[in-house]
Amino acid sequence: MNGSQTMLGFKPLLAILASVYTIQSIVGMFTLQGLPAVLRAEGISTSQIGLFYLVMLPWALKFLWAPKVEIHRKRYGLISHGRLIAVAQIGIIFILVGLAIHSAIEKPILLFGGVFALTLLSTLADITTDGLAVDQLPISKRRLGNMMQVGGSYIGALFGGGLFIYMMGAYHWQTAIYMLIAIIVLMSLPTITLFNQRSSTPSATTNKRASLRFAWHTPNIRFGLLMVVLCQIGTRSVQAMLMPYLFDQGLELTDLGILAAGGGALTGLVGVLCSGLMLKRLSARVMLLSCLGIEALIFLGFFLNTLDYITGTIGLQILYVVSSVVAAAKFVALYTLMMEWAYGEQAGVDFTLFQSMDMAVAIVMALLSGTIIAVLGYSAHYMIAILATFIALIVGLLPFSTSGLFLRTETN
Repeated sequence: MNGSQTMLGFKPLLAILASVYTIQSIVGMFTLQGLPAVLRAEGISTSQIGLFYLVMLPWALKFLWAPKVEIHRKRYGLISHGRLIAVAQIGIIFILVGLAIHSAIEKPILLFGGVFALTLLSTLADITTDGLAVDQLPISKRRLGNMMQVGGSYIGALFGGGLFIYMMGAYHWQTAIYMLIAIIVLMSLPTITLFNQRSSTPSATTNKRASLRFAWHTPNIRFGLLMVVLCQIGTRSVQAMLMPYLFDQGLELTDLGILAAGGGALTGLVGVLCSGLMLKRLSARVMLLSCLGIEALIFLGFFLNTLDYITGTIGLQILYVVSSVVAAAKFVALYTLMMEWAYGEQAGVDFTLFQSMDMAVAIVMALLSGTIIAVLGYSAHYMIAILATFIALIVGLLPFSTSGLFLRTETN
């Protein structure tokens, strides 16, 4: 933990982490889950939906400006964190208001530009908050921080994915967007806590070594980047096209909204809680590998559905629910490892590199999956996800991974 940082109370810290990560997820799931479902309902092809994922490029490239943000967030202690996060949150609110007023769903270029700006602002808050979490959380409490992060992501999915889709099916664009705005305003309130801190002079130990080169020369970072790629290829490819797939299998928008909210987001929170409890007894590595094995079986279920060995929407909905639970548990385990690898002098930069790699995988797999489905069908799509997940599991089980790829330094 960096001595230059003013210490924030544990409960206020968790409240800030939960609120910021929830807002990030509202924006992210609005983009990655809500809009794909709505666009598919509008008749947009899967290949075009895959191209829309390019709006997430700021998340893949945010490591480029992470060193600058890292230096600024430490300049005036917690007040600097508050300023950066507040700027991002206010900007997000104003952009959403603009998208609602101008009916952006009917204007593809405006929609793309607006959502691109949303993701760009989100990276500013995310880099700042990640650094705050790694700096302030004791080693023994990191699993709680990751529960706030992943749990916040599923609460955000409840609103940005499930509720938004339902509102679009039952009402209209403006109503759905204004609902998101109201929730984001409410969730922004804990940020005020950061402005109540007394630190107002520049930190004497502001990290001047924050750089991508420094990160790349750290073995933990290189190992972590490799494992993020291997572990996320299957997950991100399936998640990218799951809503379009369910729609193509006969579920209506309102049904998808209810499923995403109740069967996805809420059950995902169950996965977060279970993972947090299990990490008291299991290492993050064991947890991650277990989730990969179960995930491969879930993807096999979707594959069998494409071949009509599993029929009916009930079976699909069960697969979706189980997938949400396992994916949530897997994210907690992976993010716990990422926090371990990132802990050090430039935590914000290092953790951002892992997240950027994760989002780069998500974008690439969305683009590839959309094209694969359009050309070869959903069966080929799920077969690739199964193979990728098995490869990740096998690499994780190799002897060298226990001494290098999965460094475990926490004490549960």
